[in-house]
Amino acid sequence: MKIIACFFCAVIGLAACTKESDALRTAIQNSNPPVTAPLPVQPALKRGVFYPTSGIQVMGVVKIIQQSAGLQVQLDSFSVSPGPDLKVYLSSAAMPGNHLNLGNLQSNTGTQYYNIPAGTNLSAYPFVLIHCQQYNHLFGYASLQ
Repeated sequence: MKIIACFFCAVIGLAACTKESDALRTAIQNSNPPVTAPLPVQPALKRGVFYPTSGIQVMGVVKIIQQSAGLQVQLDSFSVSPGPDLKVYLSSAAMPGNHLNLGNLQSNTGTQYYNIPAGTNLSAYPFVLIHCQQYNHLFGYASLQ
């Protein structure tokens, strides 16, 4: 009789676990947010590759992209040697001079975005520079094509 009672308890226990597993699986499936398509990748209007100056390490790609708020410079797969007071410039040459300061470098590594002021004539600025303003030292440049 004990064997029949143990068998009966085991069958009920297994049935209860199956029902809980099904209920849990259904709850998890219903709680997941719907899968949405990724945001479209903005095509680059212009692009270039960074080159270092003497004693500096820099790498990455620069792109000019059109966003809903306007044009932006995107630094992609970017890294540069650390330095003080680093700025991002749009420039008429591979050296600072006639340039447009887009602001402080946000980070020495990673993807970053910088707004280009509305009405900027991009053909006047065919280079993007990473420049130490404090010591007037160029860290890297990219020619936009």
